[in-house]
Amino acid sequence: MNILHITSHLNVGGVTSYVLSLSKALRQRGHEVVVASDGGQLASEVSDAGMTCWSVPLHTSAEFSPQVFSATRTLAARLRGHPIDVIHAHTRVGQVVADRLSRRLAIPYVTTWHGFFRPNLGRRLWPCTGDVTIAVSKVVHQHLLTDFHVPAQRVRLIFNGVDVAQFATAPAEDAIQAYRTQHDIPDDRPVIGGIGRLASGRVKGFDLLLEAADLLERDIPGVHVVIVGDGPRRPFLEERIERMGLRARVHLAEATVDTRVPLALMDVFVFPVRWQEGFGLALIEAMAAGKPVVASRVGAIPDIVEHGRSGWLVNPEDPPALAAGIARLLEDREAAARFGHEAQLRVREVFSLDRMVDQVEAVYRELVTESIVRSP
Repeated sequence: MNILHITSHLNVGGVTSYVLSLSKALRQRGHEVVVASDGGQLASEVSDAGMTCWSVPLHTSAEFSPQVFSATRTLAARLRGHPIDVIHAHTRVGQVVADRLSRRLAIPYVTTWHGFFRPNLGRRLWPCTGDVTIAVSKVVHQHLLTDFHVPAQRVRLIFNGVDVAQFATAPAEDAIQAYRTQHDIPDDRPVIGGIGRLASGRVKGFDLLLEAADLLERDIPGVHVVIVGDGPRRPFLEERIERMGLRARVHLAEATVDTRVPLALMDVFVFPVRWQEGFGLALIEAMAAGKPVVASRVGAIPDIVEHGRSGWLVNPEDPPALAAGIARLLEDREAAARFGHEAQLRVREVFSLDRMVDQVEAVYRELVTESIVRSP
């Protein structure tokens, strides 16, 4: 099949990781893959993997931006000389472009909903949910049915997946030591941490991790914290770290493509989101790396982490409970190792990349077959 992926950009982040891992796996299975985006830090990975990369003006969150109409015209012109069997859109503006292209060129299209969205006027008037809509978790699946009234027969529940073998393979020791030296992380103290975009708003809850770290000092002195990510909330976190007197023990590191390196330093991975977490790709990466995890009992997380078996769940916005969960795993290394092992098995059984690609590929084949049948 010839497949076109449309996304806003290819900067480091969950959606980009999904697009790239899915696209590379599809390419390895013999499909021809084109990725259209406004470019970004990871754009070179597309061509490096033998895929076609198209640059279109799409780095906007406004669904009726002039960029959306310009991108549609650009892609329509290219598609007339480059046949595509199915379009897969990954962001709201990508969905709008895919809908226009599908109507104009009679190409079936799929959308993946990576999280929660407000049912605003634009989405009500122009839902652009695709011939098939992929929900990455049970809560997103319900969100599509309840808040956007997408017909159940057009929604597919396909969990995100990661390459378990890749994350189960430890990075080179010199890379780990270089990272430790770069960020001044000691090798004789416990390390906890989290990975995620430092987005505006309070959803990710990294400030809760700071409060938990402050509480931990009473019982386990000298615990260091590594927070990996970029985004507009960084100044807020920096100010909070300074005000709480945590500068010597908290390390804010830039986003990285190979998250295995910072994960290798963490004794416990913490995922302290507040609400409406659509999935949590960083969480399953940590689990695939065999890390014991402490996470909020909210959104999709209880469907990912089995409390008391493959991780420890706490109520959201509860720093004392978060600290207690972390302390439990830092103090009981046997339990931590058991949790890490079970977490890795959980990802292999339910959240593997191969399983995700199998299911997405089946959706494509279904739509392409239906399209052929409908053709005169």
